[in-house]
Amino acid sequence: MEHFLPGLPELFRKLPEPRDSQRLYFPKELLLMQALLMALTQASSRRQFGRDCANGNYSQNLAALLSMDIPELASADTVNYLLTMMNPEQMEEILPELGRHLIRSRALDCFRLEECFLLAFDGTEVLRQTNIPHCPNCLTAKHSDGRTDYFHQVVDAKLVTDPGLTLSLGFEFIENDGRDYVKQDCELKAFYRLAETIKKRFPRLSICVLGDALYACEKVIDILMEYNWSFFISFLPERIPTLYAEAEAKLAANPKNRLIIRNAETKETCTYSWAGNLKYRGKLLHAVYVDIAGDDGKTMRLAYLTDFRPDRNNVLELVNKGGRQRAKIENCFNIQKNHGYNLEHVYGAIGHALKNFYTIIQIAHLIHQLMLYSDLFRKLAGKSCKSCFSSAIKVYETIRHFTASPAEALRHKTFSDIASLRKFASRIQLRFVFGNSS
Repeated sequence: MEHFLPGLPELFRKLPEPRDSQRLYFPKELLLMQALLMALTQASSRRQFGRDCANGNYSQNLAALLSMDIPELASADTVNYLLTMMNPEQMEEILPELGRHLIRSRALDCFRLEECFLLAFDGTEVLRQTNIPHCPNCLTAKHSDGRTDYFHQVVDAKLVTDPGLTLSLGFEFIENDGRDYVKQDCELKAFYRLAETIKKRFPRLSICVLGDALYACEKVIDILMEYNWSFFISFLPERIPTLYAEAEAKLAANPKNRLIIRNAETKETCTYSWAGNLKYRGKLLHAVYVDIAGDDGKTMRLAYLTDFRPDRNNVLELVNKGGRQRAKIENCFNIQKNHGYNLEHVYGAIGHALKNFYTIIQIAHLIHQLMLYSDLFRKLAGKSCKSCFSSAIKVYETIRHFTASPAEALRHKTFSDIASLRKFASRIQLRFVFGNSS
């Protein structure tokens, strides 16, 4: 972990002290590392994590990892108490710091599209309660039977890659301001705020934004062009009907703007097509399509609005390495909700805990990905071990299976030689491994 990322304990230590911090017997970096371990080991609840810490070697092993004297660990409720007070905006700043580290190390350069990093924006729900308000900022949905749902959603900006590696560069919660309002907050308003934040954090980063059909509107496109960001936005007729009709007319008038590819493995026929030089309120845009037909007779069309100029030489790359990569952020949310991270069954929801645990989950998921998709597994075993798999994912197959191993190690083993392991790790150079094992 330390080889990929700047020292997380040091980042935690630099965070400003929360109010009432004098009431905490434990240093905040220890409490935050315990919160991170809760997500890294995918504990089912705070209570379960508390039992794990009490019955195993967590205290001794965490002391070795942090180079701290830890006579005892804090309870999970104490960890949660800290997160209820921590400023979530300051906690969130850890995410872009980790992203900068990977970008500056050039570890992600091979995943660029025409020099641009792919940044997918999408919203997801993280908390929902019926007839019980969580806080004054909840979104609300009233049902015909009299029930009222109170819920929270978040828009995340994730750097995505073709093999599936994703990392959050920032997020914005969709929430009301707690006062009387005419309209509730929504995903588009949260996107406007988050886009401004990302631009301030990464002012010179070449970005290609990926968004679903909700983002196909004039204001979003204006923002993207103002920030000099490229984009692929899902293109549906109901969002911008006149522009979609113009694109369809150009497709019909230029039948040569098509490329048919037969995939022998999937037994699908993909027809790629494009319509260029579409005029939309003073802007020049383009559209790319792929019509997928299976042997079973089922068909599907994917369409994207973009500022990249398509032609026969690049349309496959624009569709497959550009527009279709938006699905990676949905896959990431699915993993965080259904594969052990408890994104919807939050560890804490009082005060700022909901937002701060969201940050903790993003860090934990990133660390797991870096450990699973690098060649650390082979290099720790020794280069001479030819029978070793190239990456941990080849051994454990899923994140859930992988997390069981370090969780058991923390409870039942003792990290007595951690100093020499750090020295060894500092000398090896790690690479991502996404291909077949060798």
